[in-house]
Amino acid sequence: MNCIYQNYEDNGTKFKKALTEFEQLLIDEKILKDSSGESYVAIFEKIVEENDFNYNPSKSFLDKIIDIGMPQSESFIKCQSELKESEFIKSNELQKVFDSLKESDNFSPSTVAKGILTVLNSEDFELDYYKMSVFFLFDTISYVNDDGLIRELPEIQEDDTEYDLSKAINIYIDGENQIFVNKKNVNIDELKNAIKEYEEKSKSESIISLKAERETMYKTYIDVQNAIVGEIKKLRTRLAKEKYNKELDSLTKEEMTEIRKVYPQKLIE
Repeated sequence: MNCIYQNYEDNGTKFKKALTEFEQLLIDEKILKDSSGESYVAIFEKIVEENDFNYNPSKSFLDKIIDIGMPQSESFIKCQSELKESEFIKSNELQKVFDSLKESDNFSPSTVAKGILTVLNSEDFELDYYKMSVFFLFDTISYVNDDGLIRELPEIQEDDTEYDLSKAINIYIDGENQIFVNKKNVNIDELKNAIKEYEEKSKSESIISLKAERETMYKTYIDVQNAIVGEIKKLRTRLAKEKYNKELDSLTKEEMTEIRKVYPQKLIE
């Protein structure tokens, strides 16, 4: 977490506040019993037992981080790279578990939860880093289905339609954490502009194809997802004001459906 905190002008004060507030939200909404590591372990034990993911926080942690922004400095990237090469860091062990599950085609909620519990214990969940990982997990599972939480973990797309990927914007992250849009190397700001221009032009026909190498750093992958989700949210927010003179979170279900038709979130991974 120090890699993150030391690269903000406020030394991570806003980021720490976002972590604390989201954890309190989970407690208030009875998802977590309290802030202890045991409460986090209990979530995954319940997922193992029920083979289902029944947690739907009323707010998104990812939205909070999008508002704050992740650090982009070279010192942050260097810090993350050094940690990734450390043998003792448990996130490396966790990645090996996920890779193993993907290779076995057994990526159900229960097996994912079991995998997490083989690496992390209640003491680990006392640390902000692993709490943050859980918060992102909630958003990732919610994110794959724009209309609500999924019961399994299928391919990331909104329905079973056979999409014409020739019309898609293609985003690729290589093993060196370089980002490419339609084979052009871009930085994160250029990626955001490309997403915005593509969505404004394609609207309801927009399709986003995202591919990444296994060596891609988690932070880079999250940055790219943040950019995609953030730009679509900005466009939806603007349209909500133009069409209904309302903020996005004030729309009725019917109004939100109309907004999503114009700017869908079709992400193919």
